[in-house]
Amino acid sequence: MRQEPMEMNLDWVTPELVVGGRFPMEAAAHLSQRLGIRYVVDVRVECCDDERVLREHGITLLHLPTVDMCAISLPMIRDGVDWVRERLERGEKVFIHCEYGIGRSALLALCVLVSRGYGPLEALALAKRRRPKVSPSPEQLEAFMAFSEEWRRAHGASWTVPVFDALAAIAYSHPRPSSPSPG
Repeated sequence: MRQEPMEMNLDWVTPELVVGGRFPMEAAAHLSQRLGIRYVVDVRVECCDDERVLREHGITLLHLPTVDMCAISLPMIRDGVDWVRERLERGEKVFIHCEYGIGRSALLALCVLVSRGYGPLEALALAKRRRPKVSPSPEQLEAFMAFSEEWRRAHGASWTVPVFDALAAIAYSHPRPSSPSPG
């Protein structure tokens, strides 16, 4: 019997970095066997993936509990970025998720992108293109700006941290549906 493809609330931001929302534990095999994901970061405080089930499927979990609509704390962002970067540099695939894949997971993914050489506007534009529902809350954008400034200073990045309004213009944009051509 042929198995139907599993619908997952996730998008590939880069070939190795995935952002999305929660998934049923029955999808752990799909993540590891079909998608090649061996590392998951769950940033929800309201729930957490079952570490035992993930481990049974060869997936390692990092839990960074954060309240919905709130920013991940700067120390947890640093820890998460280091953890994800280490795996990405080894060529591994990492799935960062929260409940819906809109804010908390996007925040951490954006910080990871900055740490991998993207400027903040470029990182947000890429994430928004690949996953249109990315829309970090104002508090999450402020945390992204703080992390970006910290990273820029520590690593001598040539870009400047954009103002909030420049980030918000991307984060809160909605692609317009194309109108039918006149017939």
